[in-house]
This record gives sequence, C-alpha cells and structure tokens, in this order.
Amino acid sequence: MTDTSARTRTLRAVVADDDVFTASMVASALRSTGIETSQATSAADAWDIIAEVEPNAVVTDLDFGGGDSGAELLWRVHREQPWVGLVVLTSHLSPQLAVGDGTLPPSVVYLVKSQVKDVDVLVAAVDAAIVGGEHHLAEPDDDVRTVTRAQAEVLRLVASGASTRRIAAERGTSVRAVETMLGRLYTALGVDADEQANPRVTAARLWQQGRVRIR
Repeated sequence: MTDTSARTRTLRAVVADDDVFTASMVASALRSTGIETSQATSAADAWDIIAEVEPNAVVTDLDFGGGDSGAELLWRVHREQPWVGLVVLTSHLSPQLAVGDGTLPPSVVYLVKSQVKDVDVLVAAVDAAIVGGEHHLAEPDDDVRTVTRAQAEVLRLVASGASTRRIAAERGTSVRAVETMLGRLYTALGVDADEQANPRVTAARLWQQGRVRIR
C-alpha cells in the first residue's frame, strides 16, 4: 500500500483524457491519496492547466480523437518543464496503436488501463515518474495478438473508420496493396475474413479492447 502520510509535501498532478468519466475517475483516485489533481479533456486544455499549476506529474491518455495528441503534450512538457514526471495511461499495449509513430519522451512511465487494478498501481507510477525511476507491470496474461508496425498503422486507420481508399491515400499506395495488407492484418489478428461478422469491426474491437501489441 502507498503510505500517503509519509509524503513530506503535497504533490500536484494533471490528468488528461478525452473521456470525461475516465478523467474524473483517475483524478478522484489520485485525490483520495492526497495528491492535488486537476483534470482536462484535451491536450490544449491540459497544457494551459500545467502552465498554471506547475504540477509534479502529468498523467495522460495518448489518443484524444482530434487536436494535439497525448504524445505531443508529453513532448511539450518534456521540452518546457523537464522536471515534471510523465505518465501515459492508455488502453493500448503499444503507443503506435494509439498515435502516429508512437514516439514518447524518455523516462515516461507507461501504464495500460486494463492492468491498473487499484489506485496503488497508479500512485506508484506517478511516484516513479517524479523521481525518474523504473516502474514495471506484469506482462498481460489475456489473449493478446501481435502485429508489425506497418500492420499497426493500418489497424489504427481501420479503427478510425477509414475506408480502403483512404488508407491507400494515407499510405501512398494502391487500393489493391491495401487489400493485401488488410488480409495479412486479419491473419495476424486471428480474424476470419470470410466469417459473417465484418472483419473490420472485429479488428477494431480488438484495438479498442487493448488486445493488440507490436512486435
């Protein structure tokens, strides 16, 4: 258990997640341990709060569904306030499944939402980020599918609702090449492309559930 009474000073944190319920739950959990916590539902709003309250740590999701991503927020904090501890709290086992190339600043503590079973795990991650230490979670024991980086990018686009033609345009390739990529992606995910259920829907569901990682 985390001994909040042992803290020599009040810590401040900013929680950012585009899902209001999640942001509120995480912020409430941190407040219950004595950490003063503010919350935001966009990277832009989070930065404004960070500039105002000068927190000890930032806990952020990666994909905000529009505008700056959580990764961009983390890089800005890393550049302009490098003393702030950085924590990612995401549904995805690999950051590339959430945003762009998934590159994150050094010393980021990476948490997967499904693995955070209680507030102690969250607080331990915040403490580790602040002091620059290491924090490890056990490997997931659920049914996890593994894809390549290229397949991860295609999966992210599929999950966003992109058509085959749009994926081709995004990747600078032909529709036929994307159809081949999709077939290989479904195979990697263990999705039967011939089943009655739409394989795109099944693939997107695996993405949403955080059951995919990059090898």
